Amino acid sequence: MQKQVSSLKTPSELFDPELPTAKELMAAICCVATQYALKPSQELAILASDLANKLTAPEYADSKLIEDIAERLVQQWARIVSEYGAEDSWLLASHRTLQ
Repeated sequence: MQKQVSSLKTPSELFDPELPTAKELMAAICCVATQYALKPSQELAILASDLANKLTAPEYADSKLIEDIAERLVQQWARIVSEYGAEDSWLLASHRTLQ
């Protein structure tokens, strides 16, 4: 009975019905991270950051491990995105040479 009640709740804003499980969302993050590693761009960093934020939705919190990973990914990708905004960032300079 408890599961039926919880399944009737409105999904959180962060939940993506096209990626209904944490496993599928993590796969999407891995794909974007791989593309970012091959050719870094601000757009890919923002996409990875958005996906990491989605992983913090309560619907994906199957375990404490998922919650911890989501928190770390949010911090890491937010840092990378913010470095694109820093004009004198050493990382930004290295990204230009990789592109």
